[in-house]
Amino acid sequence: MAIQPSQPQGIGGVLDTAFQLYKSSLAVVWPISLLLAIVGAPPTLYSIFSRPEVAQPASVDELLNMVLGPSDPMATAIAWISGLLSLWVMSALYLKQRAAGMDAEMSVGAALKVAARRLGPMVLATFLALLAVVIGIALLLVPGLILLVTLMMYMLLLLFEDKSAVESLTASHNLVWGNWWRSSAILTVALILVLVIFAAIGFVAVIAAPFADLAVGDIVVAAMIGELVFNLAFNVLLMPFFTAVMIALYWDLKLRKEGGDLAARVNALNAA
Repeated sequence: MAIQPSQPQGIGGVLDTAFQLYKSSLAVVWPISLLLAIVGAPPTLYSIFSRPEVAQPASVDELLNMVLGPSDPMATAIAWISGLLSLWVMSALYLKQRAAGMDAEMSVGAALKVAARRLGPMVLATFLALLAVVIGIALLLVPGLILLVTLMMYMLLLLFEDKSAVESLTASHNLVWGNWWRSSAILTVALILVLVIFAAIGFVAVIAAPFADLAVGDIVVAAMIGELVFNLAFNVLLMPFFTAVMIALYWDLKLRKEGGDLAARVNALNAA
């Protein structure tokens, strides 16, 4: 059964749609979510296996080197490749989950193929969006925060409506602009829910740490392994919730935009 609403909803309604989409799609999107965790793991794995062997750090520099791992071209290359693959798989997750919400057929392979075809424009749009937000924050903070929200729909518009990189950014700004506060409120509520889960996991880790009785080097490795496990759980269980919120918000903004455009055309005809 399709979950996509046919009329605009309040904040609670959008979040309810997101929860419904999350629950109904989790069983079919988990392979993509698992793949997202896998392609995001290489930077951490490289840090684990290439970190310097220092039993007890004698300085802050040595400790940082143990935690961050070596700074070398290979680490940078792995991070860039991992980021590129993550962007590809994230795009496939959006496509697969949206299809599930519309009660449409789309296999995991089909979602990955479509995402691969759109990867070039997606990389360019992501770079331009980050550049715009960074410049806005650096210049006067507020413009950057505004753009952070108004540009957030670029991935969905690029994937769902086959727009170019620049078109997806301008369309996202136009789509969100009249509903900036409302969109911010919906995202804030969703982020609070995720942060509560983060805090609970962190609390358990802090409580358990003193009982481990590990050396500093072992603690670093344990922390990295914990990061891998946490990323796996996050991508498989929580990332689909985040994408469901974005899709539900996209649906709502499109309905509001189309309703506003229709009302404007009717008013223009009446005036004529």
